[in-house]
Order: sequence, then C-alpha cells, then structure tokens
Amino acid sequence: MLTRMDNVIPSPIVFGDLLVKATSYHSNVRPITLRDQRCLVDASLSWLSDLLKGLRKPLESHLRCNMIVKTWDGFLFMVRAGTPDLYTVAVAERYELEKWFKPLAKGVVVDVGAYIGTYTVRALKTADLVVAVEPLPMNFKALKVNVGLNDHARRGDVILVEKAVAGAKGKTRIFIPLREIIGTSVATLNYIEGAPSLTIEADTLDNILQELGVSKVDMLKIDVEGYVFKSLPGMVESLRRTRWLFIELMGSDLQSVTVLRRLGFKLQSRHGANFLFKNENIL
Repeated sequence: MLTRMDNVIPSPIVFGDLLVKATSYHSNVRPITLRDQRCLVDASLSWLSDLLKGLRKPLESHLRCNMIVKTWDGFLFMVRAGTPDLYTVAVAERYELEKWFKPLAKGVVVDVGAYIGTYTVRALKTADLVVAVEPLPMNFKALKVNVGLNDHARRGDVILVEKAVAGAKGKTRIFIPLREIIGTSVATLNYIEGAPSLTIEADTLDNILQELGVSKVDMLKIDVEGYVFKSLPGMVESLRRTRWLFIELMGSDLQSVTVLRRLGFKLQSRHGANFLFKNENIL
C-alpha cells in the first residue's frame, strides 16, 4: 500500500532530472565569498528537503541573501534573494548565449528587455556599443550593478535606458505577476488581472535609437514577454537597419514572423521560443 509520502515523492526519473538541474546551479556559477557559498549551499539543502516532502519549489526561491557569483564564462553578477536571478544567470538560455549571442555580439548591440544584464554584460566584452533597455526600476538598478561589476572587461561604450519598448511614446503600466517568487523576470505590458503594476515610461525603439544617434544595429536581442507584435509598429525602421535579430516569440507574437519576413529577415535557427533571424537586405 502506498503511504502519503510515497504519493508525493517524485519518481526516480523526475527526481533525477531535478537533481541534474539543481547541480547545474553549482557547476555554472561560483559564489565569490565564503558567505555567498554558504548561502547557496543552505538554499540547496532547503530545496532538497522540500523536494523530499513533495514540495517542488524552484531552488532560487530558497535563496535568503543577495550574492555575487561568477559564471562559467567568467562574468560577475549580483543575484537577488526572492527573485529568479539565480536561475537566469546559472541555468537559463545557456545554449542561446554560447551558440548565438556571444559569437554575434559585435559592433552595435541593442538589448531590449535586458532584465539584470545576462546578455548585456556578455556584449560588453566584444561590442563597440551596447544599448540596454529595461523598464522595471528594481531590475534596472540590478542591471546597473552588474554592468559596473564587469566594467573591467568592457571594450566600448554602454548606454542604459530605463524605458519600456512599446508601439508609442508615453506613460504606461507594467504588470508584475506574483508566483512562487517575485516575477521580476516576466513583467509585461500586457494586462494581467489581479497583478500589481507600476507606471513607467515607454517609447518606440525607433525613437530611442534615433535620440541616441544609433543608425545601425549589428545584433538586436528582444525579450519583452509577449509584447512583440504590439510594439512592432514602433521598431520597423530599426529593424530595417538590423543585421542579426535574436527574439523571443510566443503565442500571438508568432504573428511577427510574417512582418519580419517582409522586412528581409530569414530564420537561421530556433531553440524553444527563441528565434535567430538574419536580415538578408544587409550584406
């Protein structure tokens, strides 16, 4: 007869997958201080304890202190307790970073939806100019810290813009879904019933780049949590001058592919919801 505990403990296969994921936190990042190392170990032990009780919360939800970590490729990041930062830095989108972004992050790089700088920070080392656009104030502060932590590796200039990219200029509201941990990485301009929101500045990508005097973009990365199609009218001119486009497309945003093709973009690769396009109109 199965006991209650037998019902909640993950199967061996599921448990193994979760353990591999948890191990990747330790193999992909290294805490800088002994305090930070202890903080990560404590979070891992707490996560394992909950898992054995049948509570499947993400490991980063157990993190009780802010830490400075060094990634597998040598970059420094501050990760905040109570946010998805640790997952973003240690686990998320490593394939896209290594296969797409880092080899192409040269010349002028624009990071729309920069969050805490996972892509921006890498581009500092290889690009002549990096423009990072992030609307959420708490994320923007973390982005500034992470850029500062890696200033020693910076090759060119960096400009940080605290705005949302939208279809028109003006003030708008950004919604922050509350989940197991604060949804700072998935804040969106799309309305979410019951979610807390903030009033922020928004502008078109065309306006932002024109005001900065950016006339061409070698690599444009866009991650705006389901708001691509609605913001497209305000970035057409920027897209015409963009060589490589790395973009997250989900749900209704997949309509954007038709527009991108009309502008000369051809799909080069896809990994999950992430797409890599090249503008064939730019030699």
